[in-house]
Amino acid sequence: MKKKFLVIAALAVTLNAMGCSSPAASTISEDNSIEIESLKAQVQELEKENRDLKKQLESNAETTTAEETETAETGIQISVGETISNDYMEITINKVELTYDVLPDDVSGFYTHYEADQGNVYLHIDTDVKNLGKQNLACDEILKAVADYNSGYTYSGFAVPEDSGTGFTYANITSIKPLETLGVHYLFKCPQEVEESSNPLFVTIEPNSSKDSYILIIR
Repeated sequence: MKKKFLVIAALAVTLNAMGCSSPAASTISEDNSIEIESLKAQVQELEKENRDLKKQLESNAETTTAEETETAETGIQISVGETISNDYMEITINKVELTYDVLPDDVSGFYTHYEADQGNVYLHIDTDVKNLGKQNLACDEILKAVADYNSGYTYSGFAVPEDSGTGFTYANITSIKPLETLGVHYLFKCPQEVEESSNPLFVTIEPNSSKDSYILIIR
């Protein structure tokens, strides 16, 4: 497109030069008149092509933006207090927060906790998971969760099950028995900027053994 604008400018200069001759050369021959008309026609054609290209580029930009937005937040929207259900489990979203120290519900005695490293913050999702299946449900196989900050910075979450004795335990050694419910926390280690800014933040949740995905919008 830039090259076409330069061609138009060059043609315009040529036209001006041919139309601004000195009094001694004021008589324009028939051949020059034909050439001027031809140049004018070329300028008009190039201007039309430039307008068409501009419209095409604007249309492509709008289409790309719409596609990116749709891709970024594709899923069933869910809020705090709601429950995700399928044939195998129920996942209730109890609380969502950005915190520098994730604590268990009971801090009266000995307990484990997750303190963020310097320069980082945890996005913490507190859930209750009920096993609807007939076999034990491994806590590290409940769901996949990814946080998206400011349209493209992504952080994967990891599961931290509750434990009555130590506050928290490890997901890879913990299962939920059939028809029982266990508190399971999901932690996303993020840069401190995520907590300090007001940029968009949401989490995509994909339960195992389900084709559906869910969007939890934080802000």
